[in-house]
Amino acid sequence: MSIISKSAVNAALFGLVAGTLGVFANSGQADAEEIKIAVGCPPVAFCSDWVWAEDFAAKLTEEGLEAKVFAGGALGKDPEVVDQLAQGLVQVGLTNFVMIKQVDPAVLGFLAPYMFDDMPHMFRALDETDILASIDQNMQKQGIKIGGLIGLGGPVGIFNTKHPVTSVADLADLRLRAIDASQMALFDEWGVPGVVVDMPEVATSLQKGMIDGYVNPPVVAFIFKHTDFLKYYTDAGAGTPVRSVLVSLDWYEGLDDEAKAKVDTALAWSNERNRAWTAKASEQELAKLEELGVEVTQLTPEARAEFMEKSQRAWTDLMPPESVEDFKAAAEKTRQ
Repeated sequence: MSIISKSAVNAALFGLVAGTLGVFANSGQADAEEIKIAVGCPPVAFCSDWVWAEDFAAKLTEEGLEAKVFAGGALGKDPEVVDQLAQGLVQVGLTNFVMIKQVDPAVLGFLAPYMFDDMPHMFRALDETDILASIDQNMQKQGIKIGGLIGLGGPVGIFNTKHPVTSVADLADLRLRAIDASQMALFDEWGVPGVVVDMPEVATSLQKGMIDGYVNPPVVAFIFKHTDFLKYYTDAGAGTPVRSVLVSLDWYEGLDDEAKAKVDTALAWSNERNRAWTAKASEQELAKLEELGVEVTQLTPEARAEFMEKSQRAWTDLMPPESVEDFKAAAEKTRQ
């Protein structure tokens, strides 16, 4: 399944975009063009996308290239940003995993609950195996290059409005927001009802009682100020949250070797900065939740084992069986 709209595909097939805009007539034009970096979240310190984008723009500027960050969804929602990336109208965009999943569901291995022990473990798998390579190849067929997967902070936990969750059984009277059908498959294994709700509608849905909570890293509640409603958090360690850095392949390939090297340097530098940011954010999140009036619950080893066992059953619903085996091998190879 393509993540690019029909109109964008037709444009790519017939070369109309490049011909009409004349953006890529020669590499000199591509080098001189302002690099637009699309970010969906607002410009707040809790948002890893915005922090990464500002780091990336600063490094590009240092390297002598022009760059500008467009935060708060100024260039459109994720699907619109992806279309613009494929057409070369936006050069770099930060999106959620769903944009990659529509092309290659194997990407869900990076977020699968309990696939990796923690964020450093997931980063080691990225660095020390080729687990991302085939996913990137499939994305490039859509005109988009993966510039990196970045962390949001600590692992995923369970937020709700009603009561502490100390075990799987405590979920029975809750209805959780799901990001898409793949997360619904996980909820089925947990025995908790779920409903797909777009993030802009979550606050209203919480207030009206349509949902009682969601499964996310703490940073999501901070960014959108959902701690006004969500008063219970279980530190479940149920997944390693990542965001994707996507790069327009048409634009990138239109750069000369010197400019490409500068972009590659900026990508690597920003990704490394994100690792440090992720670690620091993870260390501070639970205390910040308590400061905001959220009761934090830690799972016992027995409760965590139950969540892990039920979550692992959902892995084959999240991605193809062969991808599960590839990720299990990558996780085992890089486990410490």
